Amino acid sequence: MSFQDIENGGKLPTAGRSSSSQNPSQAVAAGIFQINTAIAVFRRLVDAIGTSKDTPEHRQKIHNARQRIGQLVKETSAKLRALSDSDHGSNVSPSKKVEDAKLARDFQTTLQDLQKVQQLAAERESAYSPSAPPTSFPSSSGSEDNVTHDMDGESQPFLREQKRYIINTTNRSCIYI
Repeated sequence: MSFQDIENGGKLPTAGRSSSSQNPSQAVAAGIFQINTAIAVFRRLVDAIGTSKDTPEHRQKIHNARQRIGQLVKETSAKLRALSDSDHGSNVSPSKKVEDAKLARDFQTTLQDLQKVQQLAAERESAYSPSAPPTSFPSSSGSEDNVTHDMDGESQPFLREQKRYIINTTNRSCIYI
């Protein structure tokens, strides 16, 4: 459903409404809306990669978001395909065909947005590894300081490499200096 449809008296699909009470066009519009919302959540999760929030649990949330979006895309694609098939009849109004073609374009645009965010996620996930929670360090009294010190020493080259990667992606070059 577009903003123009809303202005013309249409109602936004609600999450609680079952697809059986929606017409097929509304079901597709609701699916596109849900995908866009899930992509926005996914984007926020991707933006946190490489920060202090980037933990194994955070990576699991990213994985779960990917799976949810994939499921929504699959369901919405099936609904759109069924809608498109129903538009091939001779008794379908031209305005309905135009409306459904617009939904197909909206769906395609949404998939392009998803592809961009997924590519960004793949780049960041390969450039950064999630930080381990502080509770995972050994707790023996004599070696704790050594482990922390060693981890700091080990992480410094990694941090420098991350900075080089960021600089190089800004220059559109993937060569490490």
